[in-house]
Amino acid sequence: MISSAALSSDLAREKRIADNIKDSNIIGEIINLKAANIEFIGLLNNQKTNTLRGSVLILHGMESNPNAPQIMRPLRHQLAQLGWVTTAIQLPMAEHNSSLNDNVALIKEISPRVDSALGYLRENFKNSPCVVIAHSLGATMAVDYFARQKKLVCDALVVIGLPTLTSVLPETQSTELLKEISIPILDIYGKQDLDNVKRTAPARRSAFIHNNPLNRQLEVSGADHVFTGLDDTLVLSIHNWLMHVFKPPIQPH
Repeated sequence: MISSAALSSDLAREKRIADNIKDSNIIGEIINLKAANIEFIGLLNNQKTNTLRGSVLILHGMESNPNAPQIMRPLRHQLAQLGWVTTAIQLPMAEHNSSLNDNVALIKEISPRVDSALGYLRENFKNSPCVVIAHSLGATMAVDYFARQKKLVCDALVVIGLPTLTSVLPETQSTELLKEISIPILDIYGKQDLDNVKRTAPARRSAFIHNNPLNRQLEVSGADHVFTGLDDTLVLSIHNWLMHVFKPPIQPH
């Protein structure tokens, strides 16, 4: 357990973001979660469609939040319309205008929150596949999280714009950490993405492509780091891959 005194996260900033979200009109509902004695919010979208395809936990990037208009809101809303229950959670945040190193220090703090959110999804949506979708720094956090798991905690991982960070800390070595993950992975990024995402795409692919026959890497033409103007393309690309991963087994005649 991480004591609040040892946290790098700016809890006052997190509270301001949570309060702003609570005061705004959101699609879905706010859920209150707790991990390591820290309370944090999640945004749950459950359209209660005829077909429940699975549950999706969504992790935001640096300087973002669970209800951000780019990446987060389209994933939460549109995947729910396609039959996925989605939950986006507030991740630890550094102070405003903090350095990259300050943000990297947050990676080790996400495990209790992800555990709490996945526990909520397991408890409330027991019989469905579980997926984690993570963007940018959130993707770095997710890769580190899954690489350290000793047992199956979720069924698939989608990383969007996974960056290469200028840090020697082991938790930032995403290309190497991908080798340790056996669940299906989709690595999706934009053709106009950040240089530190595009440059290492071949190395990422080499690291994980043989771990699982369902693993894929997808470069989206015209897309930048936050898929500006290409929300539908991002959502459908992820949805279609998940439908392939979780397609029902062929029944014998």
